[in-house]
Amino acid sequence: VVDGVIQNSPVVVEVLKDLMKRLKISTAGRRAAISLGGSSVLIKKVGIPLGGDSDFDEQIYYEAEQHFQLDMADLYYDHAKLGAPFGEGGEVPVLLIGAKRDMVEQHIACIRGAGLRPGVIECDVFSVANMFEYSYGVVKGLIAIVNVGCTSTQVSLLLNGDYLYTRDVPIGGEEFTRRIVDTMGIDRAQAESLKVSSSQGEDNVPPELNSILTEINDQLVAEVRMTVDFYFQSGELPADVGGVNYVFMTGGSCRVLGLDAALAASMQLPVQIINPFQRVDINPRRFEMDYILMQGHLYGVAVGLGMRSVGDGE
Repeated sequence: VVDGVIQNSPVVVEVLKDLMKRLKISTAGRRAAISLGGSSVLIKKVGIPLGGDSDFDEQIYYEAEQHFQLDMADLYYDHAKLGAPFGEGGEVPVLLIGAKRDMVEQHIACIRGAGLRPGVIECDVFSVANMFEYSYGVVKGLIAIVNVGCTSTQVSLLLNGDYLYTRDVPIGGEEFTRRIVDTMGIDRAQAESLKVSSSQGEDNVPPELNSILTEINDQLVAEVRMTVDFYFQSGELPADVGGVNYVFMTGGSCRVLGLDAALAASMQLPVQIINPFQRVDINPRRFEMDYILMQGHLYGVAVGLGMRSVGDGE
């Protein structure tokens, strides 16, 4: 899976089947919640004027067509109202979400190939946002949630719990692995093992590994800062918001050695790794609590999806 697009559907289907079998999860009558990510997912926050000549759905279609700048026949799209009308014209704040049709149908085909039926189709950004609000409540002020995935990192801004903006940065855990392979001349499996070992605090890692990780950490931190600076320059924040108050991290690669410390030092802010299971009841006889505490960050999107149900609409 590269940039949210499945490159080899038969392999994904077989992995899903094997996983369901090993976990003894029956597929009979079961629906799946799936999440989409990457550049094929489009998110725009707009204001829809009230009292126009056309009905609301027509205005949504027009706004989506203007902002996404793609043939609407090639997209699935949806919207969500974010609050009461604002401003003199009585505009309604609306979130537009679109995804390329071929990517959505590709994911659905994989789910069906594994013997499941699609129940909820979400995007990574809002899965993480829902998980965060459930786990930590509404955090006052402006916060950044940094979701470090395999091939990209999503930087999302929330103000008093309300979604503002997301930018995808084309750097993820795979970039660390690739750079280790290229620089140290080892195979991918060894590189991945070294990356994980260093992230878990093991001491027996080659000294040149630190310089590789530090270089990429600095690149990723610079992209996070650029995202925040860009949004401040957009002029869309209230005048009384002076800066980001907290940074929260999740995703499979957020514990890469030194990344959280580099982000905290650069932005001069508290940085915390999210525990998606903070408010989830866990049976210690079925799950290893040490694993949950050490590897919980892997499941930020999954926990957000687990909160959804068919037809909930939000």
